[in-house]
Amino acid sequence: MDGVTVQAPGKVNLRLLVGPVRADGYHPLRSLMVALDGPADRVTVAPAAQRSVTCPGIDGPDNLAWAALDALERAAGEVLPPVAVTIDKVLPARAGMGGGSSDAAAVLVAADRLLGLDFGAQRLEKAAAEVGSDVPFFIRGGAQWATGRGEVLAPASAPAFACVIVAGAAGLSTAAVYRAFDDLPPPPPDDGAPPPSGAAGLARWCRNDLWPAARSLDPGLAKVHDLLTSAGAAPALLCGSGSAIAGITATADEAGAIAERVAVALPPARVMRAGFPGA
Repeated sequence: MDGVTVQAPGKVNLRLLVGPVRADGYHPLRSLMVALDGPADRVTVAPAAQRSVTCPGIDGPDNLAWAALDALERAAGEVLPPVAVTIDKVLPARAGMGGGSSDAAAVLVAADRLLGLDFGAQRLEKAAAEVGSDVPFFIRGGAQWATGRGEVLAPASAPAFACVIVAGAAGLSTAAVYRAFDDLPPPPPDDGAPPPSGAAGLARWCRNDLWPAARSLDPGLAKVHDLLTSAGAAPALLCGSGSAIAGITATADEAGAIAERVAVALPPARVMRAGFPGA
């Protein structure tokens, strides 16, 4: 086999509830995550004389893809044939869309197929949990409730929607956002409300407890948020820990109209369209 190519999609956290920091330094989460149809990285794993990871900006062992290969070897209990990983980046970095985690999951899936390991989803998810909190989600995809550090998954339902995602060039550090979160008053408790049955209900239900922290680090995010809502998005929602913001609509036509308005008003920003088919 010459190589295996897998698409690595982005995600949106329709609800992201964050608890106080634990003794181990992590924050307990409860989040409804959905994998998006839209812009995606392209990850190729091919046979090679020695292991390599090629990715714009993050080559070699510093890339999560390298850690994914290490985790796959531990799961296999043996040294695996070397592979070359090539990541064609489309998703923005430091945007909260899970691009690096999605790439790592795609490497696990592609390498498993290329090397004929036939691990299956359960073993791949276990290996993925060693790589990063969001990586198991991208093995499973769809809509999932994520708890713990984000690695404990349970299938969920979420309505179909379209969205416009606006990402600036700078991005935000996840660690910095959580430090800012710790310095702010705690968010209100979880109301336990189930996801709505239709996209119209998302405006009242979506929530991201990291929004005040991200906004404090980059006040310009408020302008993007307000522009999306004034253009018709309901709601506009921080992606993960940021810095991308997703404006959610019921239809692709509505998303297209919002994208045109935002692109004119924020020419330096990157404007992407995506969606979720429902689950």
